[in-house]
Amino acid sequence: MARYRGRLCMAVDLRQYSRHTYTGQADAQVRLRLVVEHAMRRARILRVRTQQQLQGDGRLLVFPARTDVVRAVPELILGLRDGLYEANRTPGAFGRMRMRAALAQGSVSRGESGYLGDCVVLVSRLVDSEELRGALERNEHSDLALAVPDELHRDVILRQSRGLPAPDFRRSEVIIEKKAFAVGAWLYAPRSAPARDPSPEPVIWGHSPRRAALREYVVPALGAAHLAATVVAHSQVLREWAVPGSAVTGRQDDDFDGPDGAGEDPHGTGHPDTQAQAPHGPDIHHPDVSYDDASHQGAHPSGGHDPGPYPSAGPYDPDPYHPDPSHPDPHVPGSYDPDPHHQDSGPHIDHMGHVDHFDHFDHGGH
Repeated sequence: MARYRGRLCMAVDLRQYSRHTYTGQADAQVRLRLVVEHAMRRARILRVRTQQQLQGDGRLLVFPARTDVVRAVPELILGLRDGLYEANRTPGAFGRMRMRAALAQGSVSRGESGYLGDCVVLVSRLVDSEELRGALERNEHSDLALAVPDELHRDVILRQSRGLPAPDFRRSEVIIEKKAFAVGAWLYAPRSAPARDPSPEPVIWGHSPRRAALREYVVPALGAAHLAATVVAHSQVLREWAVPGSAVTGRQDDDFDGPDGAGEDPHGTGHPDTQAQAPHGPDIHHPDVSYDDASHQGAHPSGGHDPGPYPSAGPYDPDPYHPDPSHPDPHVPGSYDPDPHHQDSGPHIDHMGHVDHFDHFDHGGH
């Protein structure tokens, strides 16, 4: 169901728009927009809060709710008059612009293809009425012909003119027989002249301090922010590293597959078969037990290592992880490697792994 609210409406339309060329019509649309925006700035009505329905050579404006009608109506009228005077000082391809306008207040709602309400119908009928067209044609020195209904004239124009000469409004009966429309209205066709803003911060044609601030500060800042966001969006994706094998992250490496989780590496060593081949747990003395190197003789196998209760060293129980003290290494002499030129005195380890702490002399080797 449509929701109706009290709004102030204004309709504008240009005289003899269809008689001009396409270039002239385009010029008229641009200058019409400037005139309407000048009037809204004069009335201190935000354009972003104003709903507009464009109609080529005219437009319908629905102003925000709770608009101060007593202040807005006179300023809109004076703004249209001042804007038309300034726009016609430097006419473009369209030439001199002359406008019909109407203001009214009433309940308005947004429909499927436009605005609903008697207020919208009223301003549209007043703009197209023969009475308003005749008022513009009779006053050749006027660029604006305006109509307001009796209620708005009584509530605003007569009570507080704010620069509008109330005696210049002329009462007329607006009748459109084919539309079955009849209403009393007040017509106003002032002579083309500037209407300066007497407020402490006057609105000047072609100059807007807020627009200048937006153009000089806000727009460049938004452009820089957009550029920074674009650069960040096209940069490489940062990955967050979690503790491998945690209950939250689950599997960390999908390159190793196997039944029932076989081949997974819960300790994050990068070698999935390390834990599977170590039934007694990893070797605490050799944490990196799975770096196989085919070119290195005596490399560690990929399985785990259980040192057992006794140290294993000797020719009868070889340990690939501990060098055999009874086996000489000609390249790396040590405390347990016999030197043929020097007698070695040190503890003796037998084939059972027992250490003899008595000094001995090895005459001729093992």
